[in-house]
Amino acid sequence: MINKVIKAATTALMFCSGAVCAYDGQVTGQIDIIQGATSSANTTALFGVTLKNAPALCGNTNTSAYLLNTDINYRVNASLLLTAKSLGSTVVLYSNRDSNGNCQIITFTIQ
Repeated sequence: MINKVIKAATTALMFCSGAVCAYDGQVTGQIDIIQGATSSANTTALFGVTLKNAPALCGNTNTSAYLLNTDINYRVNASLLLTAKSLGSTVVLYSNRDSNGNCQIITFTIQ
């Protein structure tokens, strides 16, 4: 049942708001590491993930990607990724490089 809920929720995340979706990275794997940080005035990356075998995620050498904590769906997305890790599910992360060269998760699917 939980797998059906996750698949339905992530399917809704797959659609782009524009006519074309372009990502710096599209990587498939299982979540290996969850990174968390405390909140501060200049921190927008409070929740991050690294996939097993640490592949590069957004067209550079970065092996971790973060959720933007100001995104309206931040808590839901963080919960879905935590659930995917706990179930050992395969995820597809679609990410772009931010202005500092870090990988920001734009959308994801859970298989």
